[in-house]
Amino acid sequence: MSDNNLLTNNDARTPAGLKPSLFQICLSLLWGGNNVAIKVALGYSGPLQVGWLRFVSGGVVTVIYMLLRRESFVLNKTDMKAMFMIGILFSIQIVFMNYGQHLTTAGHATALNATFPIWAAVLAHLIIPADKLTKLKIVAIFLSYSGVLAIVFGDMRLNGSGVSLRGDLLSVTSAMLLGSRLVLTSNFAQNMSEAKIMLGQLVIGTISFLVMSYLLEDITYVFESRFVFAIIYQGCLIAGFGFLANAWLMKRYLPSSITFFAFIQPLSGVIIASLILKEDPGNGLLSGLFLIIFGAIVFSGESYWKSRKLSH
Repeated sequence: MSDNNLLTNNDARTPAGLKPSLFQICLSLLWGGNNVAIKVALGYSGPLQVGWLRFVSGGVVTVIYMLLRRESFVLNKTDMKAMFMIGILFSIQIVFMNYGQHLTTAGHATALNATFPIWAAVLAHLIIPADKLTKLKIVAIFLSYSGVLAIVFGDMRLNGSGVSLRGDLLSVTSAMLLGSRLVLTSNFAQNMSEAKIMLGQLVIGTISFLVMSYLLEDITYVFESRFVFAIIYQGCLIAGFGFLANAWLMKRYLPSSITFFAFIQPLSGVIIASLILKEDPGNGLLSGLFLIIFGAIVFSGESYWKSRKLSH
């Protein structure tokens, strides 16, 4: 793939306005339950098996979407390179996310995974000429990163809470990889179908996770309603509809102005974890959430006003 696919000065993407921002907030509310669904599913099977079951159900939704839109499934060399790069990055990211969730609470994992806009903003600054960091964005990133530190280290002394430093660090690493993947997806989608990219990453993820699962885990098939619903939620709703909707937004708007509207995700995730899993959020999680959300509002507020100016 040529460098022009990654770096372009003739960028058609614009800052997100009110309607796409509201849509992203709705998606974030939905996404807030993802780590809770993963945590529930991990009570029945291993992290790798949960991963490929999720990808299969998400892939079904993506194929149906492409058939309804009559999109081509044919790949050229450029498409294959992009899909392979995104697919490998996606698979590695989900490994970190699932194992991180396995080792820490759903509340911690949700909050830490929701820091992906920090890393997306930094990478976008480096490779997208129209998406540069400003002083306000740097302040917002500092606030959000302080929130990460508060979450990771603030609840380490809670005995029997399910919090672990290793799980938190794996979750942060997953967020870094997710932010990078979204920026690259946004760039690649300028020259190919975003649905095709999503399907490609799900196919690569399914193959790699399925092989590793059969080699490293004891495969168990469970049909209890709680487990089935958890797979449908993280598969059909998130890996299917959620991925496609997010990719559609990322193709049309600057990545930083979309990703930072995910500030609602950790708040909804902690509430859902408290209701479904009966998790009691610690002081570190609560203070970290405040910093992350405040930083995201600062960041997204600047993006919103910038889009307002450009639209007039």
